[in-house]
Amino acid sequence: MPQGLGEPYACDFERQGKGMLHFRCATDSEAWGWLSLAPQHPVVIQTQQFWASFCALQFEGGLEEGQWSALTWMDYALSDPKADHAVRGVYSRIEAERGPAFGITLFDTEDREIVTMRGRGVVFRNRNFEEWREVSKNEAINAPRRIEFVYAAPEALGLGEGEFAFVAPLDTGSNRIAALVTAANGMPPHNRVISGSGDHVNSTHFGEITRQALCFLTGDPAVQVTGGEMHLNRYVELGTPFSLRFETPEDGYVRFTLEQLGKDCAVIDLRW
Repeated sequence: MPQGLGEPYACDFERQGKGMLHFRCATDSEAWGWLSLAPQHPVVIQTQQFWASFCALQFEGGLEEGQWSALTWMDYALSDPKADHAVRGVYSRIEAERGPAFGITLFDTEDREIVTMRGRGVVFRNRNFEEWREVSKNEAINAPRRIEFVYAAPEALGLGEGEFAFVAPLDTGSNRIAALVTAANGMPPHNRVISGSGDHVNSTHFGEITRQALCFLTGDPAVQVTGGEMHLNRYVELGTPFSLRFETPEDGYVRFTLEQLGKDCAVIDLRW
């Protein structure tokens, strides 16, 4: 994922206590455009998760030159709804339901807790990564394009300046919502609040895609996501349509299964 201008988002790491790293968060919204969004926005949460965990892994010496990391699972829960943007955080190694993971907690200038996150990923070398992806990428590139993709109206999704729709209008009576992320709508310099590897659809996009889908399911463009969980099984290719298959929302909870080219790629739960 491309870095903003200037200092890293998570920096000045210090070891404090057993297995805990304290760090400072960058606050320059010119360098980090997503900081123009509300602190509780899923794009903000997902981006913070990536940079805090990535920078912590680098600090710990967990990434060698030529290596990459990929998220396979994460969950989060918002804490104080009145909290402002993060200025500091705590990173730690933890045990989760399916084994070792990392935990991140972020705080604002008044020391209010903003969010708690957990996650797990894998580290691999780029050459193996590209060989592994070659078949699926070619399949996506060569997939037939049926019709021009039509995106939902920005006002239906609560989008502001510099934000893009990723989903199609809801087809009443269907349990699927079509989506498409391209380099033009999902990456800089066109998109000012979301960045990524430039190679595939990232978890930050998933956070926004499912938030947009939730706007349709609740009928509320300003719906506030309060937590969620992602299980990421396959890479989702840029420029190739996919769909969000959803179950009937109940008691402020919904589950989406992300499908591309006939394969289930991710399961994403949201709470609001």
